Amino acid sequence: MEYTLVDTGIWIAMFDPRDPHHARIVEIADYLDLYHLVLPWPTLYETLRTRLSRNRQALYRFEHYLKRPQITFLNDEPYRQAALDLCFYSSLQAYRPLSMVDCLIRLILEDINVKIDALATFNESDFMDLCVKRQIEIL
Repeated sequence: MEYTLVDTGIWIAMFDPRDPHHARIVEIADYLDLYHLVLPWPTLYETLRTRLSRNRQALYRFEHYLKRPQITFLNDEPYRQAALDLCFYSSLQAYRPLSMVDCLIRLILEDINVKIDALATFNESDFMDLCVKRQIEIL
């Protein structure tokens, strides 16, 4: 089975019908079922800080979805300090503003010890360079 790292925007779009990407993600949601999904904890923090946490039906569906056996929660501790440093560097010195969560995802994608075959995101441009380098498909 192939492993797909899932970015925050995918979860919001999948479970919030008001999200502008909802129709697009509904079309590919079944496709995600073919993968083992890898979720870094900070993507869940971001997802559950949104209006999704106030939508009982969406929250219930999300909770149910996360209990599926083909989901792995990835410990972000080894990447935290580097993600913080990269966030400040990219935004203040490299003139490429990236959130700390996006920096963390970039570090995971760079890590050859973490098996990632695909990345599910709506922010292709933030990760394209690493995905091309590591031959990771962007969904």
